[in-house]
Amino acid sequence: MPGPNEHVTAAGLKIDGVSESDSEGRVPLEQLINGTIIRIPKWDRFPNGPDRFSILHIFWLQNNVEKEIYTEIYTEVDDQPEFTFPLTPQQMREDGVAFIYYILEGYDGNDDPSPIKKLTIDHALPLTLKAPGFPDANKSGYIGCTPYNPDSPPIWVCIRLKISAELVFREFDEFVLEWQGFPNLNIAPPPLTELFRLTKTLSLTDTRDGFFFEIPFEPYVRPMFDEHSGTAQYTIVRNGVPFARSIKSYVKIDRVIDGEPIPCGGFPLGHKKV
Repeated sequence: MPGPNEHVTAAGLKIDGVSESDSEGRVPLEQLINGTIIRIPKWDRFPNGPDRFSILHIFWLQNNVEKEIYTEIYTEVDDQPEFTFPLTPQQMREDGVAFIYYILEGYDGNDDPSPIKKLTIDHALPLTLKAPGFPDANKSGYIGCTPYNPDSPPIWVCIRLKISAELVFREFDEFVLEWQGFPNLNIAPPPLTELFRLTKTLSLTDTRDGFFFEIPFEPYVRPMFDEHSGTAQYTIVRNGVPFARSIKSYVKIDRVIDGEPIPCGGFPLGHKKV
């Protein structure tokens, strides 16, 4: 990064979607997801002869790590009003504050640094999508040993979720489900299991009609068996960037059968009967 006493001579760069009046440089979520464009205007000392050139260096600084993301050499044949470069979702994948600037290295050996532009990156998502539904839970919110509906799979096979179609869904989006078990009925900590993540790629039919998603019994459901519960929440990821997030839902799980020594589906692995 240019030092405090270094004379700034190059014009400031602009980034599509980032307001010039915002000193924090907040990058809108749309640009974080889809990427955006860096724009650098033609500089005053642009090469104007066959033996003259400029080398353009664009730098990105975040978390005290600086890297050069573009290096281009320009001669008089490259003359145009402005020069553009993609700023990708991958480059902006980490939340926090970043700084971007460029340096022009001239044919005479002099460097012309630009002003440093601050960017604020925040992928935090509002909970705008409907919560996953549990179509096989009874009216009290339980899934147990007896299937609630004729087409309900046995709990020792899987737990089904019903995901409603949403306007933001696109074919090839990644659906990322977070599932976690709790040793009580009110999802109070500490949790019983780790936070599991299960994924699928959305088809065109999924985006139009919604879909069922199955959480396999092993290893995701087996730990819950006696008045326990599980939570489900999902995120839609596009171009490797989280795009939208659902409200969290939960279901009660009880695999104990009165008079039977073993829960339907069996005890959790490693469980010792008392």
